[in-house]
Amino acid sequence: MPLLCVALAARAEAIGPTVITRVDDLIDAPRALFGRTRAQVEGTLGTPLAVRQRALPGLLHPEVVETIRELAYEGARIGVSASTALRRVEITTPTYDLPHGLSVGATRRHVEETLGEPQELTEGRYLYLYSDGYPDTVEVYFRDHRVYRIEWNYWTE
Repeated sequence: MPLLCVALAARAEAIGPTVITRVDDLIDAPRALFGRTRAQVEGTLGTPLAVRQRALPGLLHPEVVETIRELAYEGARIGVSASTALRRVEITTPTYDLPHGLSVGATRRHVEETLGEPQELTEGRYLYLYSDGYPDTVEVYFRDHRVYRIEWNYWTE
């Protein structure tokens, strides 16, 4: 385990500084693509394939559980809060056009060169924070050095 920690620390140093404007572009992308409310999402993507309730820990207070409605679409799951605001987005296919060529299938190297150092990293996941102080995040998941899933979480409390 210590060897993995050393390897991850060395990787973070080699990545380069965070390019916050590009991180913000990526964090803002789902709201621009799909909308900020359930009505806007359905207006853009149509009727979801399925809708289910899901419990999530609160972003500011993880001990407070929030129930969202998750709308399922081909290659995407979009969660909206009780107030119908966009709360969570997960993309698993390259169908959706994201800024800077950052989509499912992009290489780890492209993510590193485009976004710079993540605020948190593990071997299979990079987490980036929005610049404005809200706990909005994007997490990029890797398998075989390629993006296989991107997940956004937005503060709606």
